[in-house]
Amino acid sequence: MNQLPRLLAGNLMPPRLLGRAAPEAPTVGTGRQYALGSPGLPSPVPTLVIANFDNSGSVTSPAGTDPLSNRFAEVAHAFAVVARKGVRREFGAVLSFDSPTSADVEPVPLTRAGLAQLSAGLRVPPDSRGTSHLGPSLARARQLAGAFPEHHTTICVLSDFLLHDSDPAAVLAELAAFPGTVHAVVLGGRTVRFGSEQITVTTVRRDDPPGAVAKALFASLTRHRPGSRAFASAI
Repeated sequence: MNQLPRLLAGNLMPPRLLGRAAPEAPTVGTGRQYALGSPGLPSPVPTLVIANFDNSGSVTSPAGTDPLSNRFAEVAHAFAVVARKGVRREFGAVLSFDSPTSADVEPVPLTRAGLAQLSAGLRVPPDSRGTSHLGPSLARARQLAGAFPEHHTTICVLSDFLLHDSDPAAVLAELAAFPGTVHAVVLGGRTVRFGSEQITVTTVRRDDPPGAVAKALFASLTRHRPGSRAFASAI
């Protein structure tokens, strides 16, 4: 069951101060500096975070919500910060709306070795059809969660949620019923009515400073990590 508080537009999870792990050094992104916070200590429970990317034209086109594909670089940084002190019971995975694609990455440990595999999937797949259909990747994410029943699973969907599924409302209901935590990262700043308090929402606007996407995923990655702190604004 999703136990995360619902997030207001532009906000992330409140900080946790259970330890003294130092925050990572600021990272340069698009000419600005940003830091994510402290990754804390490894999770005491097995975890799986699935990053699910919308690569449709409304996201990737010159007039889209992420025409330069900065979301991939920022997600890579969030994975990397956690992987520096990751352990083999913490897993990450990458899916695209067109799943299955050549860029899909099955769950791998969030360690330095696993990071190389995750990074290889952080791109627009060459065999992607660029659809706005969430349903196929959501079904795949449910399969992955079912294959790791002992893990606390989070699906983090990065999309503008201009869905073209035959019944978008039904797909969003399936998303809310996902067996784990659901984090919707709404690219572009539009208001999306998910109709469920089970979905945590972070809104990323086009004019937000660099790091907004990284912070959204970082909040999900560190949810179970003692002493972690997810910064809510750019530095």
